[in-house]
Amino acid sequence: MPEPEAAPSPRKDDRLDAVIQAMRLMIETQNTHSQMLARLIELATPSEESPLEEALAGIAGALRDQTTALLQIGTTLDGLGAEVEAGVMRGLATALEPDDDGSQSEAGGETC
Repeated sequence: MPEPEAAPSPRKDDRLDAVIQAMRLMIETQNTHSQMLARLIELATPSEESPLEEALAGIAGALRDQTTALLQIGTTLDGLGAEVEAGVMRGLATALEPDDDGSQSEAGGETC
């Protein structure tokens, strides 16, 4: 029985061309990444014209304001229970006080 023929191997020139093409693509990708990194560094460098610095300062200010508001809410909530209790007790005391004009005896149906 005859032996099957092996697939012909690619020529050396074809393999070399493939490696060269892959290297070109890799260099293009690295150049793109370098440009992107340079732009990020440019934006992160403090300057009077940097929009990044202004944006970060705005975010920091907003976070400070939010922290202050949250602390005030916490302080309000700390005293809320006592205020509610005092209000309920005042309402209960008012409801249980006898009326000076005698209207309570009329409401109860008592006659004099």
